[in-house]
Amino acid sequence: MPGKMSKLNQLHVLSSFVVGKHEDNGTQELGGLVNLHGSLEIKKLENIVGVKEAKRAKIMDKKHIDALCLEWSSSDDLVSSTQKERDILDNLQAQNGLKELKIKGYKGTIFPDWLGNCSYQNMTRVSLKSCKNCCMLPSLGQLPSLKSLRIRGFDQLRSIGYKFYKNEGAHNSLHIAPFPSLECLEFDNMPFWEVWHVSESETFPQLRKLDITNCPMLNEEMRNQVFFRIVSSLSDVSKVRKLRISDDFTEAMFVDGDTLRIRGRESLMDSALMTMISINHLRCLQEIHILNCRDLKFPEQQQQKYDLVELLIDSCDSLTSLSLDVFPILKNLQISWCMNLESVSMSEAPHAALQRLSIAFCDNLVSFAGEGLAAPNLTNLSLMECVKLEALPRDMKSLLPSLHSLEIYGCPKICRMPEGGLPPNLKSLAVGFCEQQTRDLSWIGNLDALTHLTISGFGCESIIK
Repeated sequence: MPGKMSKLNQLHVLSSFVVGKHEDNGTQELGGLVNLHGSLEIKKLENIVGVKEAKRAKIMDKKHIDALCLEWSSSDDLVSSTQKERDILDNLQAQNGLKELKIKGYKGTIFPDWLGNCSYQNMTRVSLKSCKNCCMLPSLGQLPSLKSLRIRGFDQLRSIGYKFYKNEGAHNSLHIAPFPSLECLEFDNMPFWEVWHVSESETFPQLRKLDITNCPMLNEEMRNQVFFRIVSSLSDVSKVRKLRISDDFTEAMFVDGDTLRIRGRESLMDSALMTMISINHLRCLQEIHILNCRDLKFPEQQQQKYDLVELLIDSCDSLTSLSLDVFPILKNLQISWCMNLESVSMSEAPHAALQRLSIAFCDNLVSFAGEGLAAPNLTNLSLMECVKLEALPRDMKSLLPSLHSLEIYGCPKICRMPEGGLPPNLKSLAVGFCEQQTRDLSWIGNLDALTHLTISGFGCESIIK
């Protein structure tokens, strides 16, 4: 930094101040800039050698600063006294009107109490990064307006306890519900973090995003327990209408409008789905998309009905059967890569809502069980690569009168007319990738309404001849 910065005592904007080791560019120069407004970043705080130097920065006197970044940049994380490091940060306390705080490279083991002081009524964003000596997070749960919290690179942290939510020793604590406004919570690169205690009371009621990355020691049971409590505490959980569950090495939860998205390892997804059911949340959902859930089980009781409109299931090998009876208003069903699925069934009552049905790459699907597929408003039926499927649904002509589009690809055992024939209003038919079907098309029969016919794959040369 240029020397004698303090002479610019009417300076309003200074994006960054680098602490020097000499008197003419040290913290006393920053202390003289009392009229700064907006954001301020202070770098190379490792050049501060004592508490007196930290006080000279006079951060508390800068009443117009609303965003503050404090950064230590030395790669050497060994310090002579962690207490001295804490005292230095304690004397860099910002004024109460601060809205955003970032701390990077802090070398103390614990944070001073001011970080979680509920007097910071306007604080909306906090980011703590590369505080590699810290073994405890500050008490941030009492910040009433905090919306975004990012915690990254805490190499020594092993447990997040109840002090994270509420500092019982603070005299000025309002004892509000923990994190009443928090919408985004991210944890990243915490290699030894293994315990996360979540309060039994309402916690994170406004959370919209939870992201956990590179935290290998946080065990499965702990993750699942935390997820259950957080989802159960969401204030608008009843407004969620769409659920997306997929596998990923990153545990994440997003609430986007009426959609709840969950990513994670298989165990977390299993817990997620079971959580939805156990807190009776599934009844509110209209759409569910599930990918790679290893323990997928839907209730089979006919007296238990769910108001799903769309259900997409992909790569869930635990699914062996599915009854449509528990989804009376389901309009769109798509199932793919469920290798152990054997049947899709329904009772004698017609399923009046179903409009689209697609089943693909389900190697063990044998039949549409029960009394056939009675879906008077079904318009699209697609069957692809179901090598054991023995036949089309029976009585299609009478049970599927509205069927307009039929696709059959890679289903070698379907090479005969279904009992009763194909639906009379069929307009589009696509078959192929199965020599038994394309060698002789007489099994299709006469379709007066047909306008589109697609034949693909092996065996087409015999048709040309």
